[in-house]
Amino acid sequence: MNISRLSIIKFLELALTCSCVALHYHSFNGEVDIGMLVTGTFVGYLIIFAGAAAGYIMQTPTHKRVDVFYSLVGVGLFVASGAVIIDRYQNAGRSEIVRYNLAKASLAIINGAVLLMDAVLTHRGG
Repeated sequence: MNISRLSIIKFLELALTCSCVALHYHSFNGEVDIGMLVTGTFVGYLIIFAGAAAGYIMQTPTHKRVDVFYSLVGVGLFVASGAVIIDRYQNAGRSEIVRYNLAKASLAIINGAVLLMDAVLTHRGG
């Protein structure tokens, strides 16, 4: 199996999303306004990335346009999720829940940056 830059990026996106879901599990406090966006983004993209990984392993990749679309929507959703969490918890003290939330927000924004890089490389045929 040929391992390309894009496949490494795809598995990095999956790993970052799994980390976000794990941190979200340990830090979600029931706030509906934040929870809808964040939970929807993390779980939705966990499903999308798991399907993309399965497709890669079975050598049936996603169409380039669909892949770029999911990546660009993911950029917006992950960055928005991270920004909303940071806005809520940046001055909330130093509890374990606050640390988990700020770590989760940081990983979400990093994942947004990785998704942007993925979209650019996929569009350019990298």
